[in-house]
Amino acid sequence: MYAQRLMTLDLPTVRPEDSVGRVLRLMDEYKVCQLPLVNGEIFSGLVYETDLMESDEETPMAALEGRPVFVGPQVHLYDVVSQLVQAEVDALPVVHEGKFLGCIDPKAVLRFLARHTHWAGSGAVVVLEVPEMDLSIAEIARLVESADSKVVACTTSRDESSSNVVVTLKLQAQEVESVISTFQRFGYTIQTFHHAPGLEEEMRERYEAFMRYLDN
Repeated sequence: MYAQRLMTLDLPTVRPEDSVGRVLRLMDEYKVCQLPLVNGEIFSGLVYETDLMESDEETPMAALEGRPVFVGPQVHLYDVVSQLVQAEVDALPVVHEGKFLGCIDPKAVLRFLARHTHWAGSGAVVVLEVPEMDLSIAEIARLVESADSKVVACTTSRDESSSNVVVTLKLQAQEVESVISTFQRFGYTIQTFHHAPGLEEEMRERYEAFMRYLDN
């Protein structure tokens, strides 16, 4: 999936002859904090609300400069997500050889990920915490398969409080007791798990039994 398939033309563009006041009203109307500045078909930069607030409302946009924030049409989805996160924008312009093609709405990216990845399907989610030096996705997948399940999606992130890596696994099935037992047997730390009804109920019963024991 590439940027050109995610873009939309629903958002308005800003012209050099537009006033700052008009652009601010457009941003308010469309509930965005950035809009693309386009001269004819040529992309002139992304205009930020915070920058416009420092200018007089009668100032023409031709007197201001947009920021060089954009992606090419053949940029992969993962790089689009990275740019959206890094730039923190409501609209990410798609530009080819200086020509403005459209914008990518972060909500459209989220909808695409929900519809076209395994994260939106059924199946349990297991979250592991693994020391970075010990991380092996291949080994984790092998252990899951040894417990008669499969990894259908996987993401990693760094634990801000340690040097560990948080590994989030989407599994094929909801019955994951054997998977969790396997991870525990091999010394993996399980942060949490979700969408495993049978096991969640069992854990809840054990917790309630433990609390009753403490109350005695």
